[in-house]
Amino acid sequence: MILKTFSKTQLLLLVLYIIPVALLFWFIADFSVNVPYWDQWRLTHIFDKVAHGNATFYDFFSVHGHHRILVPKLIITALAFASQWNTQYEIICSVIFVIITFFAIWKIASIQLENGGKYFLHIANILTCMSLFSLVQHQNWLWGFTLFWFLTNLCLIMAVYFIYALDNLSATTRILLAAISCFIGSFTLAQGLFSWPVLIPSILSIEEQLKQKLNKLIIWIGLFVFSCFIYAINYNPIREPKPFLFTEQPFLVINYFFAVLGLPLVRIPILAILTGLILFSGFLFFTFYFLKKPWYKLTFVAEAIPWLTIGAFSLISAMSISVGRAEYGIENAMISSRYTTTSILLIISLVYLVALFLQSQQKYLSVYKIFAVVMTGIMIINSLYIVRSTKLSFPYIQSRKECLEIINYLEDSEFIQKSPDSCLVLMNGKTWLVREGAEIMAKLGWRDFPKNLKFITQPKQTYGYLDNLPVTGKPIIINGNETISMSGWAIIPDSIKQPNLVLLSSGENQSFFANAIVNLESSDIAKILKSKMYSRARWNVTFSGNSLPIGESVIHAWVYNSDHQAFIKLNQQIQVRVEHT
Repeated sequence: MILKTFSKTQLLLLVLYIIPVALLFWFIADFSVNVPYWDQWRLTHIFDKVAHGNATFYDFFSVHGHHRILVPKLIITALAFASQWNTQYEIICSVIFVIITFFAIWKIASIQLENGGKYFLHIANILTCMSLFSLVQHQNWLWGFTLFWFLTNLCLIMAVYFIYALDNLSATTRILLAAISCFIGSFTLAQGLFSWPVLIPSILSIEEQLKQKLNKLIIWIGLFVFSCFIYAINYNPIREPKPFLFTEQPFLVINYFFAVLGLPLVRIPILAILTGLILFSGFLFFTFYFLKKPWYKLTFVAEAIPWLTIGAFSLISAMSISVGRAEYGIENAMISSRYTTTSILLIISLVYLVALFLQSQQKYLSVYKIFAVVMTGIMIINSLYIVRSTKLSFPYIQSRKECLEIINYLEDSEFIQKSPDSCLVLMNGKTWLVREGAEIMAKLGWRDFPKNLKFITQPKQTYGYLDNLPVTGKPIIINGNETISMSGWAIIPDSIKQPNLVLLSSGENQSFFANAIVNLESSDIAKILKSKMYSRARWNVTFSGNSLPIGESVIHAWVYNSDHQAFIKLNQQIQVRVEHT
């Protein structure tokens, strides 16, 4: 009965709006893991202080990297205590932020594009929906800690919304609400401070007498300066900022800047830079196009101001990111999908600026449709690429959960502490931070880290093999600094859940000095065992003799079966003798 109340056009529009959101929900449901990752481990000491009632304001206000993430820390702490630190709650929070952001933009657009016809409005809104919920932000979608990117965007958009969509309120009230939103954004991420200056044209666009406008502008600038002053109190970032990097290496910073702008659409360095240049040039064109004459007064066509504000915020944010990160090279931008969340605002800005540019004549609707089809095609290709690459890297993501559960069985070997393939290093390069965090989680009763797991040395079924054993049967001889590689395959028979880790032990030790990620192609194993589940069951690991005791050791390989709370030994073993260097 409900469907009968909608026309075919309305149903089609509803489906087009829902698809990007549904795709995101599927992506998160399939690939998110309830395990703290990287910077999240730095929050456990705050949780411990809160639990014991001795947390201070400075614990939340202190600098994190280059940012004061006061508001995110408060949100994450509240979610942690409400959920026993289920990190997926943070991801849900990010999604909620984006949903609110979309509806705020939709409301602004319905006012600013009301003269262009419903088709321009719907096309622009659907493109915005696809951009906001795009999978190109996969790092932020799967890492709840980075909810601050979405919250910073939301604070800017809400400030614009308060000014333009709540015209039933007084100008003073709207500006006050916008100021509150900017203040929250300022202490969500450093980029939030940029929301104050980019909103100045919006403050001046409010219909009032010139004297009233100037008074409000002075107050607005005063609040901006006040926010910056508070931000600067005891500002001691972990890494020293490099404000002069642009003068030292201008081309590096410029290329990084354009790459960050183009990253939501293209993931190849040269093409990303060219795409970013096109987007930047397009924004400059529309900025000058919507300037009112005389241009030197810097007054704009009213309908364009919200979108110019959003685009300017995106550009300034991308520039700040470039100055801070360009030294790591363009490739760093290509793998840092978390930066796309702010770059996407430039695309959204252009979507509406193009609509404003074309809406004066309906004959241009076909041009906008072509523009929308091209944008949609690019986003579909990007989504397919992200899904494929995430599937390939998922064993690394999933291994964190397995690794954390068995943390009491991981030795402080050189491999576990330093190797990029160590499952502890994959959670945080400072493995001591993970261990301390795990202790705090256990103390708070948030996680159980078992200490009495079974070791099954003679399983009834085959769980895998060590490969490439020495033909002579003699020990492999290495010195402490030399490395040795081991490989094999591993499965959990008769189970949908397959192992993500193979763990190596020496001698009779019931602990592990190294691990391997199970993710290499194994079509031969899948063919023999007649199941596609085993198509990526191979593993390989390289470690140095420093991870083993001096003398002769027998290396065993194991998989962990979480359902049975047991380590199961793989077939075969290798003898190694480590000699003094």
